[in-house]
Amino acid sequence: MPNAWITHVKKTMRTMKSKGTYKKGMGLKQVIKEAKKSWKKVKKGGAEEEVEPTPKVGEGAVAPPAVEEGGRRRKRGTRRRKH
Repeated sequence: MPNAWITHVKKTMRTMKSKGTYKKGMGLKQVIKEAKKSWKKVKKGGAEEEVEPTPKVGEGAVAPPAVEEGGRRRKRGTRRRKH
């Protein structure tokens, strides 16, 4: 999946070329400046969704499963110290 910013820059370049505002000697700098004006940053994670609050335990709902504690396991040293 391509980067969203790069996709936007390419789309802006196509639009500029079709309108005739792209100047050949100016290079990519003019396209990036133009794309910067129309860029809308999107939250990481995709679409915005409303999350419904979970009902409380006393209201007849089942309690959510317990989250396991833990992290990355460390590798035990295989070398021994020299005495």
